[in-house]
Amino acid sequence: MTGFDELLTWRESSTSAAAIAAAVEVAARDAGAARDVLAGAERIVVTGAGSSYYLALVVASAARTVLRRSVIATPLSELILRPDGVLLDGTAATRREPVIVISRSGSTSEAVTVAERMRAAGHPTIAVTCRATSPLAGLADVTLVSPAGDESAIVMTRSFASMLALLLGVIGGAAGNERLVGDLARAADGWSDVAAAASIGRRFGETDFSRVVILGGGAAFGIAAEWGLKLTETSQVPASAYEPLEFRHGPISLCEPGMLVVGLVGGPGAAEEVAVVAEAARLGATTWVIARDLDEARGAPGEVSVIGGGLDPIARLPLLLHPGHALALSLALTRGCDPDAPRHLGQVVILARE
Repeated sequence: MTGFDELLTWRESSTSAAAIAAAVEVAARDAGAARDVLAGAERIVVTGAGSSYYLALVVASAARTVLRRSVIATPLSELILRPDGVLLDGTAATRREPVIVISRSGSTSEAVTVAERMRAAGHPTIAVTCRATSPLAGLADVTLVSPAGDESAIVMTRSFASMLALLLGVIGGAAGNERLVGDLARAADGWSDVAAAASIGRRFGETDFSRVVILGGGAAFGIAAEWGLKLTETSQVPASAYEPLEFRHGPISLCEPGMLVVGLVGGPGAAEEVAVVAEAARLGATTWVIARDLDEARGAPGEVSVIGGGLDPIARLPLLLHPGHALALSLALTRGCDPDAPRHLGQVVILARE
């Protein structure tokens, strides 16, 4: 079987810093039309499928914080099958309700269908993709392309981080949030901390854990969900994501030796979230906390990593993906799986269209 360092997925994930930096430049230089759409919106819908849906969750939470208006995330399928449960009613409302459609390939069937239907209904559409010549890019009113985010691997790595950085830059610009924009521009400078955390994830992956739980609050919940998806699709290990304090309300009964609990903490609530991880450790779980600095991680048991010290909590979010990739790919190899060829999966989901 291919060694860890030879994995295509790992090599592409390891270039995420450059992809993030390139995406932030696009947000600053070429995203004026997108910023204008968002600045004039009354309500924003962000949508995707699979990893792109989890990306939408991150963006929606961050945008609510930064723009201070209604922003929701929904799977593409909901906009196709149950649009009345998502969208506002009425022509005037429609014009003030842009829809952001996220798709790495820009060819996923649901993404193309949603772009067609939203544009026909009068919703301003913003496409976010890694492929400028894709069908989705040609359908949207405004298209944002991550210039270095595209990849050959089946599962998403640098594409997720870079499209997230791109959208956060657009949101920060639309809100006039100079700190967020500035911190995004220098986020990739802290890649050495990311690489150090990835080394810990790689080491953790050498243990065949029976289950992995990832905890993340606010915008980090979508990052936690994406970690869980990477673990599931590459190694088939049972993996779940929870809001940290929600973990106490039932799921904490899972804690036992042989289980890994990862806490993605940072910003408001960090102390309370670390306390949940500490409780999991007392119940027998192996634990790993990833915080912005050691002060936020005070009281954390087990392994501790620091990522994004001094950065706005939202600006550090794109940096949190790479350690999760290291854990998922290493665990996949430990369990005898090939993470470059996860079973039953292809890079793009194309459904028959009537």
